[in-house]
Amino acid sequence: MSKLRKSSKQKLYAGCVGAGIVGMIFVGYLMVNIHQMSEIRKQAKVEAEQKWKLYEQEQRTAKTGWAVVRDISPGEQITSNDLKGIKVPGSQAPSNLLTNKSEVSRTTAKIELKKGAVLTSAMITADEPTPKDLRNRELKVVVLPSSLKPGDEVDIRIQFPTGQDYILLSKKKISRLEGPTVWVTMNEQEILSLSSAIVDAYLHKASIYALTYVDPQFQPKAIPTYPPNAQVLALMNSDPNLVRVAEQKLSKQLRNSLENAINSSNNVISTPVEKGLSEEVAAQHAGTTIEDAVSGIDDTGSEEQDHEEQTKILTQGGSSDPYAK
Repeated sequence: MSKLRKSSKQKLYAGCVGAGIVGMIFVGYLMVNIHQMSEIRKQAKVEAEQKWKLYEQEQRTAKTGWAVVRDISPGEQITSNDLKGIKVPGSQAPSNLLTNKSEVSRTTAKIELKKGAVLTSAMITADEPTPKDLRNRELKVVVLPSSLKPGDEVDIRIQFPTGQDYILLSKKKISRLEGPTVWVTMNEQEILSLSSAIVDAYLHKASIYALTYVDPQFQPKAIPTYPPNAQVLALMNSDPNLVRVAEQKLSKQLRNSLENAINSSNNVISTPVEKGLSEEVAAQHAGTTIEDAVSGIDDTGSEEQDHEEQTKILTQGGSSDPYAK
């Protein structure tokens, strides 16, 4: 019985020692954890103080700006109801930030403005948003760049066989594009100037073509240099159909030039396989070729008729110089 008690006491002592060791380890872990938490709190407190100081500094140097409260499209007018005053930190405020509400109200957006956008002077213009005489105009007589796409901005120019080259329409946005036909907006003065240029191009074999802007947002609008011909304007007044006839003729000439270019490229045969295919296509469309030949004869007669019409019009006008005073 004594031995049993002694064994029990030894086990009890061993359990107490084990529990003590475990307790010491647990207490040590708690102390280390408490120390780490204390360090984390101190670091967080320092960071919070630094952020607060930075915030106070930014608030002292902050500027009042104006943001739009809705999406605004290019060319749309900005009213006072579209604006909301905000604070912009001094370190983030652009140099051209608009701080006066009167500078922003009743202006026009140059670019698309998303809701919440902070306004700068580069984003708006004080010009009239939509002139009363602005109209959409379909153009079929302009030689277009191959890479042109809707939304591009172009100058439309006219070049005479003598080498004279003038800006006809300046910084026009292509609102719509379908093949060789484009749509742009023009005011009354530009419509009259274009009509004069179309007749000039028809009478004097000039070319009307377009050039795109490299960076339209920052490049200024070019100044038109084409002087409308007084004699052409007089002819237009005497014959209201003259512009329509000239536009049709120019459109036909552009189409003929395109077809000739396509035919020329199709005639370039670089390999025997291409040659065989070309001969096969030619055999299949022999009837079409004959019709084209007949059409070519008709076109020759049409060109002679056009020359007679031009000579008659020029004789009526009294001069062949497009810029004779």
